[in-house]
Amino acid sequence: MITEIHHPEWLTLDVGGQTVLGYNQEWYPQERQRLAGCGPTVAAMMAAYLEKKEWKTPVKDRELALSVMLSLWQYATPRMHGLYKTRWLKEGLAAYLSEKGLSGVVESLSIPSIRLLAPKPERVISFIKAGLSADCPVGFLNLHSGGEPIPYHWHWMPIVAMEETEEGTFCTLWDEGKAHRFCLEGWLKNTRFGGGFVRVMAGD
Repeated sequence: MITEIHHPEWLTLDVGGQTVLGYNQEWYPQERQRLAGCGPTVAAMMAAYLEKKEWKTPVKDRELALSVMLSLWQYATPRMHGLYKTRWLKEGLAAYLSEKGLSGVVESLSIPSIRLLAPKPERVISFIKAGLSADCPVGFLNLHSGGEPIPYHWHWMPIVAMEETEEGTFCTLWDEGKAHRFCLEGWLKNTRFGGGFVRVMAGD
């Protein structure tokens, strides 16, 4: 069974004649933003998707994407070592949606490094599945990849699809314009530092 956002094309851009999946923190103008901007970049993708769904306002190019990224930087500003707590992105995105008048309830699920305190895989799968079913990318904070083919540690990325198979549950995320697939159970079992997830559910 595959659960995915309904319109990945809303976050797919043509940049210099190339098809790019999602936004890239390298587009920020300042060095600190380029180094630490993965969190607000993911929040910007989530916000832009919701704006397209609710207001029919498309983001068609890199310049418009950067405008949303710069806006989200003000709400989800990285700390000294980035946005390494799940609730910081949740709070920033929730404040943005509230101020802009966008509907949706922002929720988070943290994965602590101590496995005995971590939620069961079934709960994590359910959290991501419900978020994707609500038709919005799910923000994923990966503090350690646990041997999975995830591009970077200490990094936020958007999950756009999840496939449940007999071999495991596989999530598809976008980073640096490309798609990457990893086993969620493998990550939960082997990540050293954990991370977390942020989703937007339908409001009342």
